[in-house]
Amino acid sequence: MTVYRFLISRNPLLKCLVGLILILIFTSIGVLQSAITHHKEAPTLGVQIMGIRPFADSWNNIHTFLTFDYDIANSAAVASRYDFVWGAEPSHVTALHAANPNIFLTYYIPFHRDFGTYSTTGTPLSQGYWKSVHPDWVLYKCDRRTPAYEYGMPNMPLAFSNPAVIAWQIATYALPASAYGYDGIAADNLDLQNSFGACGSYQGGKWVQRYTGQSNDPTWSTDVVNWLTQMQSALHSLSHPLALIPNLSGISPGDPMMTQVLNHIDGVLDERGFTSWGDGHLTGAQWVQSIGLMELVQQQNKPYFGINLFHKVTPAGIQWALASYLMGKEHAAALFISTVNRYGSDAWRSEYSALIGSPKGAMYQAQNVYWRSYSGGVSIVNPSATRSYTIILSPGYHYVDLSGNVVGPTIMMAPHSGNVLLSTSNGASRSKGIPYRRRTSDSPLDSNSGRGRRLPGGQGPSVS
Repeated sequence: MTVYRFLISRNPLLKCLVGLILILIFTSIGVLQSAITHHKEAPTLGVQIMGIRPFADSWNNIHTFLTFDYDIANSAAVASRYDFVWGAEPSHVTALHAANPNIFLTYYIPFHRDFGTYSTTGTPLSQGYWKSVHPDWVLYKCDRRTPAYEYGMPNMPLAFSNPAVIAWQIATYALPASAYGYDGIAADNLDLQNSFGACGSYQGGKWVQRYTGQSNDPTWSTDVVNWLTQMQSALHSLSHPLALIPNLSGISPGDPMMTQVLNHIDGVLDERGFTSWGDGHLTGAQWVQSIGLMELVQQQNKPYFGINLFHKVTPAGIQWALASYLMGKEHAAALFISTVNRYGSDAWRSEYSALIGSPKGAMYQAQNVYWRSYSGGVSIVNPSATRSYTIILSPGYHYVDLSGNVVGPTIMMAPHSGNVLLSTSNGASRSKGIPYRRRTSDSPLDSNSGRGRRLPGGQGPSVS
């Protein structure tokens, strides 16, 4: 995720609360249980955590979210379109909540990199500061000299297994975010793999090696789960509780640590999505596993937010992302489609207004492709990397595509392609007879500039 600056004045009254929060972090306050409300009559609210704003129920139609909002001049004008903002600007929080009381807003932090303070977020402290003030917090590679920097960034990597680091993160980021009215913390680049060769730290001037420096390190994975456990407990214990929603890109539902991870988070951001961070479409078993991840997260009564990046957004790409999303959408899922490096902009597209309705059943496989029936149409995906299939649509329905063109009775599904088709008999029409929800305006994403960039971060039957 892109590094950007939050510009907001520090409230001096918050300092009085820091001591109290530091005490709460290490008490035995239990993690608050979450619950989910299931409704099929287009309810407003879905997944709920005690004391935290409920997440929107996504059962009906297509639900979307924003990945950052720093390039949106008038956030209130677009607030009604979205359920969630990953990394909302502090200057937008009041306007977004006023315009859409159900929108869920999160404050961005990296998982264990320095990101400045709440009033200077995006401006990391110097290496000299950390080595002089908190030398025991610096996480080094196995050469014992080089900090285990991530993604080529100069932000100091911190030894997140140290309880004092977690206390600092709560006091520095979570406490002011809670006071300012945020609903959660968006923790970026949380990885069960030791992907950047972290090894240890200096304690009292003496080297203490904690990790092997290898990617697959059980101690690292255990420490990540412990960080989630302590962070979620502390966030839930604030006077204005916050949810914890990390970026967990690319973790398989079959990962032996997945259950532990899901037990200590309140939702998942999947930056890989169905387009592998913009590097290409997921196909075959990987696509099926991603649907499995969506389902697994929602089965735990937690929301799933999927990002789908393209180097150029095309109608075929939109169909692929939408059709894939609709395969796994239940009561708590939303999607974001964008070009690479276009985070922070209004991502609305006219296709999101389509009245696809609610699911009539689970995803199933027929005619070599995957289908899911909706009350207002059907979603079809061919996740094969190499094979095309000509399929026959149900003779009992008449369909149009998302441009309003009549399709059928057969269609050709190219490799890694999707189709979202609407029933022409469904509701009112707009433009060529296609059912749509009303909305205020369209703002094509490609007309906006952005500063985001991709940072790297499911089981089922395989397909060819």
